[in-house]
Amino acid sequence: MLVLAMESSTSSAKALLYDPEKGVLDSERRLYGPELEQGGRSDGEGVYRLTLETAARLLERNGRRKGEIAAIGLCGTWHSLMVCDGSMAPAAPVFSWNFPGTAPFCEEIRRDEALTDRIYRETGCMPHGTYPRHALAYLRSRGMELGDKKLVTQGGYNFYRMTGRFLETACTQSGTGLIDLRTRDYGAFILDYLGIERGQLGELVSYRDVCPLGREAAGLLGLSAGIPVVPAHADGALNQIGNYAGRKGIMTMSVGTSGAVRVCADRPVLPEKRQLWCYCGAEGWISGAAVAGACNCVDWFMKKALGGRFRYGELEAEPEDVPVFLPFLYGERCPGWRDSRRGGFYEVSSEHSASDCYLALQMGILFNLYQCYECLSRECGEPEAVILSGGILNSPSWTQMAADIFGRELLTADCSNASSMGAAVLAMHAAGCLEDINGFREDFDRAVPVRCRSERRPYYQKQYERYLKAYGGYEK
Repeated sequence: MLVLAMESSTSSAKALLYDPEKGVLDSERRLYGPELEQGGRSDGEGVYRLTLETAARLLERNGRRKGEIAAIGLCGTWHSLMVCDGSMAPAAPVFSWNFPGTAPFCEEIRRDEALTDRIYRETGCMPHGTYPRHALAYLRSRGMELGDKKLVTQGGYNFYRMTGRFLETACTQSGTGLIDLRTRDYGAFILDYLGIERGQLGELVSYRDVCPLGREAAGLLGLSAGIPVVPAHADGALNQIGNYAGRKGIMTMSVGTSGAVRVCADRPVLPEKRQLWCYCGAEGWISGAAVAGACNCVDWFMKKALGGRFRYGELEAEPEDVPVFLPFLYGERCPGWRDSRRGGFYEVSSEHSASDCYLALQMGILFNLYQCYECLSRECGEPEAVILSGGILNSPSWTQMAADIFGRELLTADCSNASSMGAAVLAMHAAGCLEDINGFREDFDRAVPVRCRSERRPYYQKQYERYLKAYGGYEK
């Protein structure tokens, strides 16, 4: 028996084939080209078709075992929203978390403190460009009439195209900012504020509400119709499940293109100063924080600032006298939620070299995440374990820097497929071979610890104080 996981992420389509007895058998990934995704907008139908093509290629390569597929799990992004017409044909692109056009509308909302607080308290999502609900105001400002339209996430659209059922999960929809955390249902207040009706949105279901694979999608995949398909869940929530972090006490920290820290909770977690977000998980809630600048800042510095004259790793050394870097080249998400904020280097002198700036940049990214870690630990308790993943693991020295800055052991795991693996876990549950979706721990058991060097801790504490001074306005 095998299960198939299919994922439409922000930048690529992925597929994974999993055997409950042997583990991951094979995987496939295809990047979106500019014809599919650009500037935070993507072609919803094109992404769906590429995702199916990616899975079909994987299945073709493993053709001998295609008949063993017992269930299919779907993964989508936490922040996507597309407008479709009454027949579910796309009428606008998919808007994602990195679309910049909603920032002015969000800034206008945040001028109203009472409205901002109510939106945050009910949905767990600040008025911020991260949340594609604000794309509705953007579309209306350009003359689109929304009253007769359907509003669907990319994951929900994929599920509809594969099964013919317009179903969503509270997990995925909470990342659009449309769910009332207390009820885990669409929020009457936010729908009224946005001027949309419940009937424009998919019926909310859970991972237990599977539907049969339709004939058209089955034909494209080369599978038999009728295979159970699990409704799409969000990448961040599935990352928790794939990392054995779907239970309390284990934090995940990803440092990839962007960055995030996340923990599962048995209640909505909403700090008074609103530094964190909170969404619905497959079960319970997930509290965390996201930063817009991480490896994308590294790429900017290496390719644009330095013109590609150095290879990654050439500038790495043990930092000493370095500038301060604020990693807000793409605006600020947590903890300050300032869309239009910009970053840069501070306290730069003529003595500083390219290597000094590079090390400061690596530190600044981690300091922004450490701000979030401190707040999350205050609200949810110090985690028993922190699992580190993402592009940072390509650099042993940057990984060691993270352990030194956080002042604790970090578990490093090859979690490149963690969200797809979470979708496979839900598929295994649907196939009847896994009872507890939070009991999967394959990658967790293989994680390698990186320990904090106590002799470097005072140095990084001093640098963090410099960072906070440059950051300004953030109180510990």
